[in-house]
Amino acid sequence: MDSVYSHICPTCGGKLNVNTERQMYECPFCGVTFDYDYFREESVLSIASEALKNDEFASAESAYDFMLEKEPDNFEALRGKALIAMDIPKINCMSDFDLYTKINYESAYKEIDRAIESSKPQDREYFTVMKDIVESGHEYIEDKSKLEAQKTENDKSEHILYEVIKERDSVFIYASDKFSTKKAIILTLLCYIICLLIVFLGFKFVTRNPYSKAEDLSRYTTEVSEDENFLDAFITYNDYQKALEREEQRKIKYEAWEKDHQNSIETLIFILSLVTVAYVVIVFALFLGGRRYNAMISKKQSIVDEQNDKIKHLEEKITETKGRINQGYKRLLELHPVNE
Repeated sequence: MDSVYSHICPTCGGKLNVNTERQMYECPFCGVTFDYDYFREESVLSIASEALKNDEFASAESAYDFMLEKEPDNFEALRGKALIAMDIPKINCMSDFDLYTKINYESAYKEIDRAIESSKPQDREYFTVMKDIVESGHEYIEDKSKLEAQKTENDKSEHILYEVIKERDSVFIYASDKFSTKKAIILTLLCYIICLLIVFLGFKFVTRNPYSKAEDLSRYTTEVSEDENFLDAFITYNDYQKALEREEQRKIKYEAWEKDHQNSIETLIFILSLVTVAYVVIVFALFLGGRRYNAMISKKQSIVDEQNDKIKHLEEKITETKGRINQGYKRLLELHPVNE
C-alpha cells in the first residue's frame, strides 16, 4: 500500500513518474516501467476510501493525488480531496452544522474550485452544489457569531434600560409607568396637605403661649371647719392668697406674651406660603426630571428595539441558511447516492 500511496518503485525505491503519452509509470532511477494496470484504479480508490473513513487523511490524500495524476477528472478522487480539505471522512458530515465552525474555508474553497474546473460535465453540478453548501456554512457561522455578539450587546442595553427605569420610578412619580396621571396628582396633593399639616402643628407647638395654663385654685379651701385650729386655717388662707397672686401674675404675663406675639398668624401664613412655593418647585423639578428620564428611556428603548430587530433578522437569516444547507445536502445525495 505504501508504494501505491507514494508512487514508489518496487525495484529501487525511487519515486515513479507518470508518462501519460505511453500510459506508463517510469522510474527515473532504474528505468523500470509499469503500465497503469499495475496500480489498478479500483484498488487505489478502495485504499483511499478506507483510509478516509479511518480518518487517515494523509494516506488518503496521497492515494487520491496518485489517482488524479492518472485521471485528473476522477469524481471519487476529486470528492475525496474536497472532503479532506474540509477535514471530514464522509459526505454526510456536511449535514452537521457544527462542522462549519471547524472548516478551513480557504483550503476548502481551493479544492472545491479545483474539482469544479477538473470534473466531468456530468459531475460539475455536484461540486457546484458542494461549494454552495460550504459558502452557506461560512455565512451561517458568521451570522451566528454576529447573533451571539448582538445578544450580548442587547443584554447590556436592556440592563442599562432597566436601571434607568428603576431610578426614574424611585423618584419621578409623574413619569413612572406605575402611576397614572390621576393617581400621581392625588398622591401629590395628599403629600402637600400632609406637609402643611406638619408645618402647622409644628408652628403651633413652637409658638404656644407658655402662660396659658391657669393654676387650679379649687384645691385651696377658704372656709374654716369646726375641727380646724386657727393656725392651720391661717396657713391655708395664706397659701390661697399666694396662689391668687401667682394667677394674677400669670394673667399679666399671658396678656403681655400675646401682645408681643400678635403677628403669629401672619408668620404662620408666611411660612405656609414658603412651604407651598418650595413644594411646587420640588414637584416641578421632579416633573421635569421625569420628563428628561422619559426622553432618556425612550432613546435607550429605541436602541433595544433596534437590537431586537437585528436579532430577529439574524435568527431568520440563520434559519434560512440552515435550510439551504439541508436542501443542498439532499441534492448531493440525489446526484450521487452514497451508503455511509
